[in-house]
Amino acid sequence: MKKNSALLLLIFCLATTALAGDGIEALKRELAQATGSARNVVARRLLAALNAEGDSYQKRNENKESLAPYLEALALQEKELGEPPSAHLLNRIGLAELILGDYDKALDFLLRALAAAEKNNERTYITSSSYLIGYVHRDLRNFSLSLNYFNAAHEAALAAGDQYYAIMSLNEIGNVYVYQEQYDKALPYKEKSLELARKFANRKLLATCLHDMGHLHLMQDQAAKTLPYFQEALAISREVGGQREIIIILINTADANRRMGRFNAGLACLDEALPLAEKSGLAKLLSDILETYSCIHEDMKNYPQALVYQRRYQELREHLFNEEKAKQTAEMQTRFEVEKKQRENELLRSEKRIASLALAKQRNQRNFLFFLALLILLLAALLYSRFRIKARANRELEAANSKISSQQAKLREAYRNMEDLAGHDQLTGLSNRRAFLEELEREAKRFQREQKPFTLVMTDLVGLKAVNDTLGHDAGDFVLRAAADLFSRSLRAQDTVARWGGDEFLFLLPGTTAQGAQVICASIQKKISNGDFRFNGNHLQLAVSMGIATFRAGISVEECLREADQEMYRSRRCGHAPADEK
Repeated sequence: MKKNSALLLLIFCLATTALAGDGIEALKRELAQATGSARNVVARRLLAALNAEGDSYQKRNENKESLAPYLEALALQEKELGEPPSAHLLNRIGLAELILGDYDKALDFLLRALAAAEKNNERTYITSSSYLIGYVHRDLRNFSLSLNYFNAAHEAALAAGDQYYAIMSLNEIGNVYVYQEQYDKALPYKEKSLELARKFANRKLLATCLHDMGHLHLMQDQAAKTLPYFQEALAISREVGGQREIIIILINTADANRRMGRFNAGLACLDEALPLAEKSGLAKLLSDILETYSCIHEDMKNYPQALVYQRRYQELREHLFNEEKAKQTAEMQTRFEVEKKQRENELLRSEKRIASLALAKQRNQRNFLFFLALLILLLAALLYSRFRIKARANRELEAANSKISSQQAKLREAYRNMEDLAGHDQLTGLSNRRAFLEELEREAKRFQREQKPFTLVMTDLVGLKAVNDTLGHDAGDFVLRAAADLFSRSLRAQDTVARWGGDEFLFLLPGTTAQGAQVICASIQKKISNGDFRFNGNHLQLAVSMGIATFRAGISVEECLREADQEMYRSRRCGHAPADEK
Protein backbone atom coordinates (compact mmCIF):
# COMPACT_ATOMS: atom_id res chain seq x y z
CA MET A 1 0.00 0.00 0.00
CA LYS A 2 2.84 2.42 0.89
CA LYS A 3 4.60 1.68 -2.41
CA ASN A 4 1.35 2.33 -4.30
CA SER A 5 0.89 5.63 -2.44
CA ALA A 6 4.43 6.73 -3.34
CA LEU A 7 3.82 5.76 -6.98
CA LEU A 8 0.56 7.73 -7.08
CA LEU A 9 2.35 10.76 -5.57
CA LEU A 10 5.10 10.55 -8.22
CA ILE A 11 2.50 10.30 -11.03
CA PHE A 12 0.65 13.28 -9.56
CA CYS A 13 3.85 15.38 -9.40
CA LEU A 14 4.77 14.52 -12.98
CA ALA A 15 1.29 15.35 -14.20
CA THR A 16 1.30 18.59 -12.22
CA THR A 17 4.65 19.59 -13.74
CA ALA A 18 3.45 18.85 -17.27
CA LEU A 19 0.25 20.83 -16.76
CA ALA A 20 2.17 23.66 -15.12
CA GLY A 21 4.57 23.77 -18.09
CA ASP A 22 1.68 24.17 -20.50
CA GLY A 23 0.08 26.81 -18.26
CA ILE A 24 3.34 28.74 -17.94
CA GLU A 25 3.78 29.01 -21.71
CA ALA A 26 0.19 30.24 -22.03
CA LEU A 27 0.76 32.83 -19.29
CA LYS A 28 3.95 34.04 -21.02
CA ARG A 29 2.01 34.62 -24.24
CA GLU A 30 -0.74 36.37 -22.30
CA LEU A 31 1.83 38.59 -20.51
CA ALA A 32 3.41 39.61 -23.80
CA GLN A 33 0.04 41.01 -24.97
CA ALA A 34 -1.23 42.45 -21.66
CA THR A 35 -1.01 46.16 -20.74
CA GLY A 36 -1.73 48.35 -17.73
CA SER A 37 -3.11 46.79 -14.54
CA ALA A 38 -4.01 43.57 -16.39
CA ARG A 39 -0.31 43.01 -17.05
CA ASN A 40 0.43 43.13 -13.33
CA VAL A 41 -2.27 40.52 -12.63
CA VAL A 42 -0.91 38.17 -15.32
CA ALA A 43 2.66 38.65 -14.06
CA ARG A 44 1.60 37.58 -10.55
CA ARG A 45 -0.17 34.49 -11.91
CA LEU A 46 2.96 33.62 -13.90
CA LEU A 47 5.13 34.16 -10.78
CA ALA A 48 2.95 31.74 -8.78
CA ALA A 49 3.09 29.16 -11.60
CA LEU A 50 6.92 29.36 -11.86
CA ASN A 51 7.26 28.98 -8.08
CA ALA A 52 4.93 25.98 -8.14
CA GLU A 53 6.91 24.35 -10.97
CA GLY A 54 10.21 24.84 -9.10
CA ASP A 55 8.68 23.44 -5.88
CA SER A 56 7.43 20.41 -7.82
CA TYR A 57 10.93 19.67 -9.14
CA GLN A 58 12.45 20.02 -5.66
CA LYS A 59 9.91 17.62 -4.13
CA ARG A 60 11.21 15.03 -6.61
CA ASN A 61 14.85 15.90 -5.74
CA GLU A 62 15.36 17.29 -9.27
CA ASN A 63 17.25 20.31 -8.00
CA LYS A 64 19.10 21.10 -11.22
CA GLU A 65 15.79 21.26 -13.12
CA SER A 66 14.21 23.43 -10.42
CA LEU A 67 16.71 26.26 -10.96
CA ALA A 68 15.32 27.32 -14.37
CA PRO A 69 11.76 28.18 -13.17
CA TYR A 70 13.07 29.63 -9.87
CA LEU A 71 15.54 31.95 -11.62
CA GLU A 72 12.90 32.98 -14.15
CA ALA A 73 10.57 33.79 -11.25
CA LEU A 74 13.36 35.81 -9.60
CA ALA A 75 13.86 37.92 -12.74
CA LEU A 76 10.08 38.39 -13.12
CA GLN A 77 9.67 39.59 -9.54
CA GLU A 78 12.57 42.04 -9.73
CA LYS A 79 12.22 43.41 -13.27
CA GLU A 80 8.54 43.04 -14.18
CA LEU A 81 6.91 43.60 -10.78
CA GLY A 82 9.68 45.80 -9.36
CA GLU A 83 9.67 43.98 -6.02
CA PRO A 84 12.48 42.59 -3.87
CA PRO A 85 12.70 38.79 -4.17
CA SER A 86 10.70 36.79 -1.64
CA ALA A 87 12.43 34.85 1.15
CA HIS A 88 10.78 31.67 -0.15
CA LEU A 89 12.23 32.04 -3.64
CA LEU A 90 15.74 32.95 -2.47
CA ASN A 91 15.68 30.11 0.07
CA ARG A 92 14.66 27.52 -2.55
CA ILE A 93 17.36 28.64 -5.01
CA GLY A 94 19.96 28.53 -2.21
CA LEU A 95 18.87 25.00 -1.28
CA ALA A 96 19.18 23.80 -4.89
CA GLU A 97 22.66 25.32 -5.27
CA LEU A 98 23.72 23.75 -1.95
CA ILE A 99 22.63 20.26 -2.99
CA LEU A 100 24.34 20.73 -6.37
CA GLY A 101 27.58 21.70 -4.58
CA ASP A 102 27.92 25.37 -5.63
CA TYR A 103 28.57 26.77 -2.14
CA ASP A 104 29.37 30.36 -3.20
CA LYS A 105 26.02 30.76 -4.97
CA ALA A 106 24.19 28.89 -2.23
CA LEU A 107 25.61 31.18 0.48
CA ASP A 108 24.77 34.31 -1.55
CA PHE A 109 21.10 33.35 -2.04
CA LEU A 110 20.65 32.02 1.52
CA LEU A 111 22.06 35.19 3.12
CA ARG A 112 19.69 37.26 0.98
CA ALA A 113 16.82 34.94 1.99
CA LEU A 114 17.67 35.41 5.68
CA ALA A 115 17.76 39.20 5.29
CA ALA A 116 14.38 39.21 3.49
CA ALA A 117 12.84 36.90 6.12
CA GLU A 118 14.10 39.02 9.02
CA LYS A 119 12.82 42.20 7.37
CA ASN A 120 9.31 40.71 7.00
CA ASN A 121 9.49 38.67 10.26
CA GLU A 122 8.91 35.39 8.40
CA ARG A 123 9.88 32.92 11.11
CA THR A 124 9.72 29.86 8.87
CA TYR A 125 12.37 31.21 6.50
CA ILE A 126 14.46 32.77 9.28
CA THR A 127 14.75 29.25 10.70
CA SER A 128 15.33 27.34 7.46
CA SER A 129 17.74 29.92 5.99
CA SER A 130 19.83 29.99 9.19
CA TYR A 131 19.90 26.20 9.15
CA LEU A 132 21.01 25.98 5.51
CA ILE A 133 23.69 28.68 5.96
CA GLY A 134 25.04 26.62 8.85
CA TYR A 135 25.06 23.60 6.52
CA VAL A 136 27.10 25.53 3.90
CA HIS A 137 29.67 26.67 6.46
CA ARG A 138 29.90 23.13 7.83
CA ASP A 139 30.77 21.75 4.39
CA LEU A 140 33.26 24.60 3.89
CA ARG A 141 34.75 23.66 7.31
CA ASN A 142 34.05 27.11 8.77
CA PHE A 143 33.00 25.36 11.97
CA SER A 144 32.69 28.39 14.23
CA LEU A 145 30.29 30.15 11.84
CA SER A 146 28.45 26.87 11.26
CA LEU A 147 27.78 26.44 14.99
CA ASN A 148 26.57 30.06 15.25
CA TYR A 149 23.99 29.58 12.49
CA PHE A 150 22.82 26.15 13.69
CA ASN A 151 22.33 27.54 17.21
CA ALA A 152 20.44 30.52 15.74
CA ALA A 153 18.24 28.13 13.72
CA HIS A 154 17.54 26.06 16.85
CA GLU A 155 16.50 29.12 18.86
CA ALA A 156 14.33 30.42 16.00
CA ALA A 157 12.68 27.00 15.62
CA LEU A 158 11.88 26.81 19.33
CA ALA A 159 10.43 30.33 19.25
CA ALA A 160 8.28 29.44 16.23
CA GLY A 161 7.25 26.05 17.62
CA ASP A 162 8.91 24.34 14.65
CA GLN A 163 9.83 20.89 15.98
CA TYR A 164 11.33 19.69 12.69
CA TYR A 165 14.05 22.34 12.48
CA ALA A 166 14.58 22.30 16.26
CA ILE A 167 15.53 18.61 16.02
CA MET A 168 17.49 18.99 12.76
CA SER A 169 19.52 21.90 14.20
CA LEU A 170 20.47 19.86 17.26
CA ASN A 171 21.48 17.01 14.99
CA GLU A 172 23.66 19.25 12.82
CA ILE A 173 25.37 20.82 15.85
CA GLY A 174 26.38 17.27 16.72
CA ASN A 175 27.60 16.76 13.12
CA VAL A 176 29.84 19.84 13.35
CA TYR A 177 31.53 18.37 16.42
CA VAL A 178 31.90 15.05 14.57
CA TYR A 179 33.65 16.86 11.69
CA GLN A 180 36.04 18.35 14.29
CA GLU A 181 36.56 14.87 15.83
CA GLN A 182 35.14 16.11 19.14
CA TYR A 183 33.06 12.98 19.59
CA ASP A 184 32.37 13.44 23.31
CA LYS A 185 30.75 16.80 22.58
CA ALA A 186 28.84 15.40 19.60
CA LEU A 187 27.26 12.42 21.38
CA PRO A 188 24.78 14.30 23.68
CA TYR A 189 23.42 16.27 20.70
CA LYS A 190 23.05 13.11 18.59
CA GLU A 191 21.32 11.20 21.40
CA LYS A 192 18.92 14.08 22.16
CA SER A 193 17.99 14.66 18.50
CA LEU A 194 17.41 10.92 17.93
CA GLU A 195 15.25 10.69 21.07
CA LEU A 196 13.11 13.63 19.91
CA ALA A 197 12.93 12.31 16.33
CA ARG A 198 11.50 8.98 17.53
CA LYS A 199 8.66 10.91 19.23
CA PHE A 200 8.08 13.25 16.27
CA ALA A 201 5.77 12.10 13.48
CA ASN A 202 8.24 12.55 10.63
CA ARG A 203 9.81 9.35 9.35
CA LYS A 204 12.23 11.14 7.02
CA LEU A 205 13.63 13.16 9.95
CA LEU A 206 14.02 9.94 11.97
CA ALA A 207 15.95 8.36 9.09
CA THR A 208 18.32 11.35 9.02
CA CYS A 209 19.00 11.20 12.79
CA LEU A 210 19.51 7.43 12.67
CA HIS A 211 21.98 7.76 9.80
CA ASP A 212 23.93 10.53 11.52
CA MET A 213 24.14 8.57 14.79
CA GLY A 214 25.54 5.67 12.76
CA HIS A 215 27.99 8.06 11.10
CA LEU A 216 29.24 9.19 14.54
CA HIS A 217 30.06 5.56 15.43
CA LEU A 218 31.64 5.06 12.00
CA MET A 219 33.98 8.02 12.53
CA GLN A 220 35.06 6.40 15.82
CA ASP A 221 35.85 3.11 13.98
CA GLN A 222 32.92 1.37 15.67
CA ALA A 223 31.60 -0.23 12.48
CA ALA A 224 29.65 -2.97 14.27
CA LYS A 225 27.61 -0.34 16.19
CA THR A 226 27.08 1.61 12.96
CA LEU A 227 25.24 -0.97 10.85
CA PRO A 228 21.97 -1.26 12.91
CA TYR A 229 21.46 2.52 12.64
CA PHE A 230 22.20 2.52 8.90
CA GLN A 231 19.89 -0.45 8.27
CA GLU A 232 16.96 1.14 10.10
CA ALA A 233 17.58 4.50 8.34
CA LEU A 234 17.72 2.77 4.93
CA ALA A 235 14.47 0.89 5.54
CA ILE A 236 12.66 4.12 6.48
CA SER A 237 14.13 6.02 3.50
CA ARG A 238 12.95 3.31 1.11
CA GLU A 239 9.51 3.53 2.72
CA VAL A 240 9.06 7.33 2.57
CA GLY A 241 11.10 7.95 -0.59
CA GLY A 242 14.18 10.12 -0.79
CA GLN A 243 16.71 9.12 -3.37
CA ARG A 244 19.52 11.37 -2.13
CA GLU A 245 19.17 10.05 1.44
CA ILE A 246 19.17 6.44 0.20
CA ILE A 247 22.39 7.05 -1.76
CA ILE A 248 24.15 8.63 1.26
CA ILE A 249 23.14 5.76 3.56
CA LEU A 250 24.28 3.17 1.00
CA ILE A 251 27.69 4.88 0.67
CA ASN A 252 28.27 4.96 4.43
CA THR A 253 26.96 1.38 4.83
CA ALA A 254 29.52 0.32 2.21
CA ASP A 255 32.26 2.11 4.16
CA ALA A 256 31.20 0.39 7.40
CA ASN A 257 31.30 -3.01 5.69
CA ARG A 258 34.74 -2.16 4.28
CA ARG A 259 36.10 -1.39 7.73
CA MET A 260 34.73 -4.74 8.96
CA GLY A 261 36.38 -6.57 6.05
CA ARG A 262 33.02 -7.40 4.43
CA PHE A 263 34.10 -6.20 1.02
CA ASN A 264 31.41 -7.94 -1.07
CA ALA A 265 28.63 -6.49 1.07
CA GLY A 266 30.20 -3.04 0.64
CA LEU A 267 30.44 -3.44 -3.15
CA ALA A 268 26.77 -4.52 -3.26
CA CYS A 269 25.73 -1.28 -1.54
CA LEU A 270 27.77 0.78 -4.02
CA ASP A 271 26.36 -1.16 -6.99
CA GLU A 272 22.88 -0.08 -5.86
CA ALA A 273 23.88 3.53 -5.16
CA LEU A 274 25.83 4.16 -8.40
CA PRO A 275 22.90 4.12 -10.92
CA LEU A 276 20.76 6.20 -8.54
CA ALA A 277 23.44 8.90 -8.28
CA GLU A 278 24.07 8.89 -12.05
CA LYS A 279 20.35 9.22 -12.79
CA SER A 280 19.91 12.05 -10.26
CA GLY A 281 22.96 13.98 -11.50
CA LEU A 282 24.30 14.30 -7.93
CA ALA A 283 27.96 14.76 -8.80
CA LYS A 284 29.24 15.05 -5.23
CA LEU A 285 27.60 11.80 -4.15
CA LEU A 286 28.78 10.12 -7.35
CA SER A 287 32.34 11.14 -6.51
CA ASP A 288 31.91 9.71 -2.98
CA ILE A 289 30.73 6.41 -4.50
CA LEU A 290 33.72 6.21 -6.83
CA GLU A 291 36.13 7.01 -4.00
CA THR A 292 34.60 4.30 -1.78
CA TYR A 293 34.83 1.80 -4.65
CA SER A 294 38.52 2.65 -4.92
CA CYS A 295 39.10 2.23 -1.16
CA ILE A 296 37.39 -1.19 -1.08
CA HIS A 297 39.37 -2.49 -4.06
CA GLU A 298 42.57 -1.12 -2.55
CA ASP A 299 41.84 -2.95 0.75
CA MET A 300 41.20 -6.09 -1.32
CA LYS A 301 44.66 -5.50 -2.90
CA ASN A 302 42.97 -5.26 -6.30
CA TYR A 303 45.14 -2.29 -7.22
CA PRO A 304 44.36 -2.13 -10.97
CA GLN A 305 40.60 -1.85 -10.32
CA ALA A 306 41.19 0.56 -7.44
CA LEU A 307 43.23 2.73 -9.80
CA VAL A 308 40.40 2.73 -12.38
CA TYR A 309 37.89 4.05 -9.82
CA GLN A 310 40.40 6.52 -8.40
CA ARG A 311 40.96 8.00 -11.84
CA ARG A 312 37.20 8.30 -12.47
CA TYR A 313 36.87 9.98 -9.09
CA GLN A 314 39.64 12.44 -9.92
CA GLU A 315 38.11 13.32 -13.28
CA LEU A 316 34.76 14.01 -11.62
CA ARG A 317 36.31 16.10 -8.85
CA GLU A 318 38.85 17.90 -11.05
CA HIS A 319 37.77 21.32 -9.82
CA LEU A 320 38.51 20.17 -6.26
CA PHE A 321 41.70 18.31 -7.14
CA ASN A 322 44.39 18.56 -4.48
CA GLU A 323 47.87 17.28 -3.72
CA GLU A 324 46.62 14.65 -1.30
CA LYS A 325 44.53 12.90 -3.95
CA ALA A 326 47.40 13.09 -6.39
CA LYS A 327 49.61 11.46 -3.79
CA GLN A 328 47.08 8.66 -3.18
CA THR A 329 46.80 7.94 -6.88
CA ALA A 330 50.57 7.94 -7.29
CA GLU A 331 50.99 5.58 -4.34
CA MET A 332 48.37 3.23 -5.74
CA GLN A 333 50.03 3.26 -9.16
CA THR A 334 53.43 2.72 -7.54
CA ARG A 335 52.20 -0.24 -5.49
CA PHE A 336 50.75 -1.82 -8.61
CA GLU A 337 53.99 -1.33 -10.59
CA VAL A 338 56.17 -2.47 -7.66
CA GLU A 339 54.19 -5.67 -7.20
CA LYS A 340 54.45 -6.45 -10.90
CA LYS A 341 58.18 -5.76 -10.92
CA GLN A 342 58.69 -7.81 -7.76
CA ARG A 343 57.03 -10.84 -9.34
CA GLU A 344 59.24 -10.55 -12.43
CA ASN A 345 62.40 -10.09 -10.36
CA GLU A 346 61.55 -12.99 -8.09
CA LEU A 347 61.20 -15.30 -11.06
CA LEU A 348 64.53 -14.12 -12.52
CA ARG A 349 66.31 -14.47 -9.18
CA SER A 350 65.01 -18.01 -8.74
CA GLU A 351 66.43 -19.10 -12.10
CA LYS A 352 69.82 -17.53 -11.39
CA ARG A 353 69.90 -18.91 -7.87
CA ILE A 354 69.52 -22.53 -9.07
CA ALA A 355 72.46 -22.18 -11.49
CA SER A 356 74.75 -20.43 -9.04
CA LEU A 357 74.10 -22.75 -6.12
CA ALA A 358 75.75 -25.71 -7.77
CA LEU A 359 78.85 -23.71 -8.71
CA ALA A 360 79.08 -22.07 -5.33
CA LYS A 361 78.87 -25.40 -3.53
CA GLN A 362 81.88 -26.78 -5.36
CA ARG A 363 83.93 -23.61 -4.90
CA ASN A 364 83.07 -23.31 -1.22
CA GLN A 365 84.06 -26.89 -0.44
CA ARG A 366 87.50 -26.33 -2.02
CA ASN A 367 88.23 -23.08 -0.29
CA PHE A 368 86.63 -23.74 3.04
CA LEU A 369 89.50 -25.56 4.76
CA PHE A 370 92.14 -23.10 3.51
CA PHE A 371 90.23 -20.05 4.58
CA LEU A 372 89.27 -21.55 7.90
CA ALA A 373 92.85 -22.00 8.99
CA LEU A 374 93.88 -18.58 7.73
CA LEU A 375 90.89 -16.98 9.34
CA ILE A 376 91.63 -18.37 12.79
CA LEU A 377 95.16 -16.92 12.72
CA LEU A 378 94.11 -13.54 11.45
CA LEU A 379 91.09 -13.31 13.70
CA ALA A 380 93.07 -13.44 16.90
CA ALA A 381 95.43 -10.66 15.78
CA LEU A 382 92.64 -8.60 14.31
CA LEU A 383 90.42 -8.75 17.36
CA TYR A 384 93.14 -7.52 19.68
CA SER A 385 94.15 -4.72 17.30
CA ARG A 386 90.58 -3.64 16.66
CA PHE A 387 89.80 -3.62 20.37
CA ARG A 388 92.52 -1.08 21.06
CA ILE A 389 91.81 1.02 17.98
CA LYS A 390 88.08 1.05 18.58
CA ALA A 391 88.45 2.09 22.20
CA ARG A 392 90.65 5.04 21.25
CA ALA A 393 88.43 5.95 18.29
CA ASN A 394 85.29 5.85 20.43
CA ARG A 395 86.80 8.27 22.93
CA GLU A 396 87.84 10.67 20.17
CA LEU A 397 84.51 10.30 18.40
CA GLU A 398 82.52 11.03 21.54
CA ALA A 399 84.54 14.17 22.17
CA ALA A 400 84.15 15.30 18.55
CA ASN A 401 80.40 14.54 18.51
CA SER A 402 79.91 16.48 21.72
CA LYS A 403 81.70 19.48 20.28
CA ILE A 404 79.81 19.25 16.97
CA SER A 405 76.45 18.92 18.76
CA SER A 406 77.22 21.99 20.83
CA GLN A 407 78.18 24.01 17.74
CA GLN A 408 75.12 22.81 15.83
CA ALA A 409 72.82 23.79 18.68
CA LYS A 410 74.33 27.27 18.73
CA LEU A 411 74.00 27.56 14.95
CA ARG A 412 70.37 26.42 15.02
CA GLU A 413 69.54 28.91 17.75
CA ALA A 414 71.29 31.71 15.87
CA TYR A 415 69.50 30.75 12.65
CA ARG A 416 66.12 30.69 14.39
CA ASN A 417 66.80 34.11 15.91
CA MET A 418 67.88 35.45 12.52
CA GLU A 419 64.78 34.02 10.81
CA ASP A 420 62.55 35.44 13.51
CA LEU A 421 64.11 38.90 13.23
CA ALA A 422 63.93 38.80 9.43
CA GLY A 423 60.25 37.85 9.34
CA HIS A 424 58.70 39.72 12.29
CA ASP A 425 58.06 43.28 13.34
CA GLN A 426 60.08 43.95 16.51
CA LEU A 427 57.51 46.22 18.13
CA THR A 428 54.32 44.14 17.67
CA GLY A 429 55.72 40.63 17.14
CA LEU A 430 53.57 40.31 13.97
CA SER A 431 54.82 39.24 10.55
CA ASN A 432 56.54 42.07 8.69
CA ARG A 433 56.05 43.14 5.09
CA ARG A 434 58.66 40.69 3.74
CA ALA A 435 57.21 37.63 5.49
CA PHE A 436 53.67 38.65 4.56
CA LEU A 437 54.52 39.02 0.87
CA GLU A 438 56.07 35.54 0.85
CA GLU A 439 52.89 34.06 2.38
CA LEU A 440 50.76 36.06 -0.08
CA GLU A 441 52.70 34.66 -3.05
CA ARG A 442 52.17 31.12 -1.75
CA GLU A 443 48.42 31.76 -1.37
CA ALA A 444 48.23 33.16 -4.92
CA LYS A 445 49.91 30.00 -6.29
CA ARG A 446 47.45 27.88 -4.30
CA PHE A 447 44.63 29.86 -5.92
CA GLN A 448 46.00 29.02 -9.38
CA ARG A 449 45.96 25.30 -8.49
CA GLU A 450 42.71 24.98 -6.55
CA GLN A 451 40.70 28.15 -7.32
CA LYS A 452 40.03 28.64 -3.60
CA PRO A 453 39.28 32.31 -2.80
CA PHE A 454 41.24 34.45 -0.40
CA THR A 455 40.74 38.03 0.72
CA LEU A 456 43.07 40.87 1.75
CA VAL A 457 42.03 43.45 4.34
CA MET A 458 44.12 46.65 4.60
CA THR A 459 43.62 48.22 8.03
CA ASP A 460 44.61 51.69 9.23
CA LEU A 461 44.64 52.83 12.89
CA VAL A 462 42.78 56.11 12.94
CA GLY A 463 44.04 58.61 15.49
CA LEU A 464 47.50 57.14 16.13
CA LYS A 465 49.22 60.41 15.14
CA ALA A 466 47.09 62.32 17.65
CA VAL A 467 48.10 59.87 20.40
CA ASN A 468 51.78 60.33 19.50
CA ASP A 469 51.44 64.12 19.46
CA THR A 470 49.58 64.38 22.77
CA LEU A 471 50.90 61.50 24.89
CA GLY A 472 54.22 60.67 23.26
CA HIS A 473 55.58 57.81 21.24
CA ASP A 474 55.46 55.40 24.18
CA ALA A 475 51.67 55.74 24.09
CA GLY A 476 51.71 55.24 20.31
CA ASP A 477 53.78 52.06 20.72
CA PHE A 478 51.28 50.86 23.32
CA VAL A 479 48.41 51.41 20.84
CA LEU A 480 50.23 49.48 18.11
CA ARG A 481 50.92 46.53 20.39
CA ALA A 482 47.36 46.50 21.76
CA ALA A 483 45.87 46.62 18.25
CA ALA A 484 48.21 43.86 17.06
CA ASP A 485 47.17 41.64 19.96
CA LEU A 486 43.46 42.29 19.29
CA PHE A 487 43.84 41.51 15.58
CA SER A 488 45.70 38.26 16.29
CA ARG A 489 43.06 37.08 18.76
CA SER A 490 40.19 37.97 16.40
CA LEU A 491 41.45 35.95 13.41
CA ARG A 492 41.56 32.21 12.75
CA ALA A 493 44.67 30.05 13.05
CA GLN A 494 45.06 29.85 9.25
CA ASP A 495 44.81 33.65 8.82
CA THR A 496 47.88 35.93 8.70
CA VAL A 497 48.15 39.47 10.11
CA ALA A 498 51.18 41.66 9.49
CA ARG A 499 52.30 45.18 10.27
CA TRP A 500 52.47 46.76 6.82
CA GLY A 501 54.13 49.97 7.96
CA GLY A 502 53.51 52.85 10.35
CA ASP A 503 49.89 52.59 11.49
CA GLU A 504 48.82 50.17 8.74
CA PHE A 505 48.17 46.45 9.15
CA LEU A 506 47.28 43.84 6.52
CA PHE A 507 45.20 40.65 6.92
CA LEU A 508 45.36 37.56 4.66
CA LEU A 509 42.17 35.45 4.96
CA PRO A 510 42.50 32.12 3.06
CA GLY A 511 39.32 30.38 1.92
CA THR A 512 37.29 33.54 2.65
CA THR A 513 35.00 35.48 0.32
CA ALA A 514 34.21 39.17 0.57
CA GLN A 515 31.07 38.38 2.56
CA GLY A 516 33.08 36.38 5.09
CA ALA A 517 35.65 39.16 5.34
CA GLN A 518 32.86 41.68 5.99
CA VAL A 519 31.76 39.63 9.01
CA ILE A 520 35.34 39.51 10.37
CA CYS A 521 35.90 43.25 9.79
CA ALA A 522 32.65 44.17 11.50
CA SER A 523 33.63 42.08 14.52
CA ILE A 524 37.08 43.70 14.76
CA GLN A 525 35.69 47.22 14.38
CA LYS A 526 33.22 46.54 17.16
CA LYS A 527 35.99 45.26 19.45
CA ILE A 528 38.18 48.31 18.68
CA SER A 529 35.29 50.71 19.23
CA ASN A 530 34.22 49.09 22.53
CA GLY A 531 37.77 48.37 23.77
CA ASP A 532 39.04 49.90 26.99
CA PHE A 533 42.53 51.06 25.96
CA ARG A 534 44.28 52.91 28.80
CA PHE A 535 47.80 54.29 28.97
CA ASN A 536 49.06 55.91 32.21
CA GLY A 537 45.46 56.51 33.29
CA ASN A 538 44.43 58.04 29.94
CA HIS A 539 41.53 56.41 28.03
CA LEU A 540 42.43 56.14 24.34
CA GLN A 541 39.57 56.25 21.84
CA LEU A 542 40.59 54.19 18.77
CA ALA A 543 39.02 53.40 15.39
CA VAL A 544 40.08 51.56 12.27
CA SER A 545 39.53 52.04 8.55
CA MET A 546 39.43 48.76 6.62
CA GLY A 547 39.56 47.99 2.89
CA ILE A 548 38.63 44.59 1.45
CA ALA A 549 39.85 43.08 -1.84
CA THR A 550 39.28 39.48 -2.91
CA PHE A 551 41.90 37.88 -5.17
CA ARG A 552 40.43 36.58 -8.43
CA ALA A 553 41.49 35.36 -11.83
CA GLY A 554 42.89 38.04 -14.08
CA ILE A 555 44.60 40.24 -11.47
CA SER A 556 48.05 40.17 -9.91
CA VAL A 557 49.01 40.21 -6.25
CA GLU A 558 50.13 43.83 -6.61
CA GLU A 559 46.77 44.84 -8.10
CA CYS A 560 44.91 43.10 -5.28
CA LEU A 561 47.05 44.95 -2.70
CA ARG A 562 46.42 48.23 -4.49
CA GLU A 563 42.65 47.59 -4.48
CA ALA A 564 42.69 46.85 -0.73
CA ASP A 565 44.68 50.05 -0.11
CA GLN A 566 42.29 52.13 -2.21
CA GLU A 567 39.27 50.59 -0.46
CA MET A 568 40.84 51.43 2.91
CA TYR A 569 41.20 55.11 1.99
CA ARG A 570 37.66 55.12 0.66
CA SER A 571 36.53 53.55 3.94
CA ARG A 572 38.36 56.27 5.91
CA ARG A 573 36.57 58.97 3.92
CA CYS A 574 33.21 57.24 4.46
CA GLY A 575 33.54 56.91 8.23
CA HIS A 576 35.61 53.76 8.85
CA ALA A 577 33.02 51.13 7.71
CA PRO A 578 34.72 48.29 5.76
CA ALA A 579 34.37 48.86 2.04
CA ASP A 580 32.88 46.15 -0.21
CA GLU A 581 35.09 44.11 -2.51
CA LYS A 582 35.55 45.63 -5.95
